Amino acid sequence: MGDEVVQKAGAFVLSDRRMAFMMGPTEDQSALAIVRLGGHREGAETAWECAQREVLEESRMRITPIIPTMSFYCPNTTFDIEIRLEPIAEFHNVPIKPRPLIVGHQSPVQAVTPIFLASSDDEPVPSMETKALMLLTREDVIRLCPEIITLDEFKSSGGNVLFKQPLDGQLPLKPFGHLMMLSIILERYPDVIPTSIFQ
Repeated sequence: MGDEVVQKAGAFVLSDRRMAFMMGPTEDQSALAIVRLGGHREGAETAWECAQREVLEESRMRITPIIPTMSFYCPNTTFDIEIRLEPIAEFHNVPIKPRPLIVGHQSPVQAVTPIFLASSDDEPVPSMETKALMLLTREDVIRLCPEIITLDEFKSSGGNVLFKQPLDGQLPLKPFGHLMMLSIILERYPDVIPTSIFQ
């Protein structure tokens, strides 16, 4: 895997002890996807610079890295099969600084997507193509993956959503791969993101 390159990067951003995720309709309009902040690398950007720019564009948050005590490698980013996460001390194939929480392998293009852990003191605002931002608690992250609930049900149970435009509250929420990975980490390795910063 020595020829792997970083094509995309993203971040799990903590804002007031909640984790920010984008939400918007799936391509077939049948559900509301919950997706990490981030996107494609531009020019000579480092992975971290890409994550910083994308998060700022999507949520108006300037971010500061949080260095996790562990990193995780995901060899399969096809999320309709069981997600595998492997704890790693370091990721040697691509020099990625600061240390990411997750490095996902994109096949067949031999590329990787690092997801950093970060914080921001800025007020999150849905921007650019972002339809809405969800500010999730630790309990929200763990609950949303196995359960099927609608946006209205999530809001009525106290869920925090910032809207840029109205979304159909009757549609079910659909966690995408990075939220599913985060849920696995929180359940199996709860101390990697301490409750002092993520409640």
